[in-house]
Amino acid sequence: MPEDSAFPTAYEYALARRCSRCGAEPGLPCNAPRKQDDIAARNQIRAQAGHPPMELNPLEMLHAVRVDAGIRHKDRDIGAAPWPEDRQPGVRYDTLGEHWQPDQT
Repeated sequence: MPEDSAFPTAYEYALARRCSRCGAEPGLPCNAPRKQDDIAARNQIRAQAGHPPMELNPLEMLHAVRVDAGIRHKDRDIGAAPWPEDRQPGVRYDTLGEHWQPDQT
């Protein structure tokens, strides 16, 4: 499903929540040393094979329960928002509050 630019990304929704697995506060990444070690091991293998490191998906560094909760939150916000053609420019339809500010571009 394409990302809706009227809403924050799934990563931003997940990051705006407290992690129930490791207790990371909103806005802070999860304390996931095994995930970090796994990515480092994969990149070491790629380096040995002469390949560049893989581009990191930031969702991979968060615990699955936090990501799932963020996706559910985003789905509820999208479901409660007006249809895309009925949305007004500059109006926020997300419910993240101070945890996310839209880009001012």
